[in-house]
Amino acid sequence: MRKTVFLITFLLLGVCTNMFAQNTSGKVADIVDSKYLATLKRDGKIVVTHEDQVVNLKLMPKTAYAAKIKNNLIKKQPKHFYYTYEALYYVPQTITVQRASEIARSISKMTTIQYYSNTRRKVTSLYKKAYMTTGENSNTAIDDVNYGNSNGKTFHCLMDDASFGVTHYQLDFIQTSNEFLQVFRNTDDMGLGPIRAIMPKDLVINLLIQECDDGMVVYLCADLDSKKMPGVRGKITESMTARMDAISSWFVSMM
Repeated sequence: MRKTVFLITFLLLGVCTNMFAQNTSGKVADIVDSKYLATLKRDGKIVVTHEDQVVNLKLMPKTAYAAKIKNNLIKKQPKHFYYTYEALYYVPQTITVQRASEIARSISKMTTIQYYSNTRRKVTSLYKKAYMTTGENSNTAIDDVNYGNSNGKTFHCLMDDASFGVTHYQLDFIQTSNEFLQVFRNTDDMGLGPIRAIMPKDLVINLLIQECDDGMVVYLCADLDSKKMPGVRGKITESMTARMDAISSWFVSMM
């Protein structure tokens, strides 16, 4: 009799432990600042931009990678132009972090992103071309490596941007059971036409996805340091804001 009771107790403890292990994500309210929570759940999105040399990130949810995202911020040079974009999304339906990771690595599908071009005064494609490549600053395309766990992996890609032209990026990934972080860094200079105002690794884009019991939280933080040149400030601000809005909206729509 004692053996039977012990066995049942052991099995119940095992089931409860397994359930707890699979349900460690918590609620959206546990990771989003309370002063933003109601607005986020009502509107689905909050955006904040900064033009400061030292940035105090306002929208970042509680995450194990807070220090890493802060450390990824660009070291701004004196007398340069600085720009930081933050967007926080709430997605009521929950998909797995693995699926989010697969979407984030589907670089070739980013050619479907549409955005409003302030220069052309119309909605147009953000990227003429977008694909993973064989290595840093390579133009040789490979198929999207969007399968399996991405944790600790590094890839490279080329993106032919409607305003910035061809830019190469390094992509670094962290993936756990309930969090995913993708970091883009430009590996060549970029700018608007002949004006090459942003030097290699002076643009970083952090994409954080967190799986909660009551939905998904998506946080996008783009940070750049640019040389000051005539007309660059306004154009870069407009261009970066438009494309970050488009990229984050596209990603959320894919979920």
